[in-house]
Amino acid sequence: MVNGHAGSQLTLSLECLILELFTKELISMHAPFKKINVLLVISGLTLLGILAAKPSEKEKPAYKNLKVLSKKISDADMDFVMEGFGTQLGVNCLFCHPGRKNGFELRIDYVTDELQNKRIARDMLRMTMKLNKKYFNTPITRTMTTRGVIWCKTCHRGNPVPIFPLSK
Repeated sequence: MVNGHAGSQLTLSLECLILELFTKELISMHAPFKKINVLLVISGLTLLGILAAKPSEKEKPAYKNLKVLSKKISDADMDFVMEGFGTQLGVNCLFCHPGRKNGFELRIDYVTDELQNKRIARDMLRMTMKLNKKYFNTPITRTMTTRGVIWCKTCHRGNPVPIFPLSK
């Protein structure tokens, strides 16, 4: 299969064969039923084409360059973790992931470790995982589905850098 076209060519030739057989049979039918049958055949072939073109779940690309989070993390869990960072630190994706311009379009590069904030975020995740396990007996999985007692908001409170009151 080259670029996924072999399956679509097979589907197209199969559709043409089915259409040819039904067309020959429909010509011999009475006029009132011809239109209905032709519409049914076209609808069925359209549905067959849509189902053949739908990508399978196996083809979903895996996350790349995950060093603390599990490589098997679900999309929902990844969104939950990233949205948590955004809320608890008051930042958006560009705080840890650099943007790349592609003409007028801005694409976010989630893979690169170019920004120091991403490396610091990994260290902070490791730290909170260790603290929660050691002091609160709350082991945090690498999919981050369990929230610990200590989390980003414990120190950051909605700021990118924790602000502690100065001693008097």
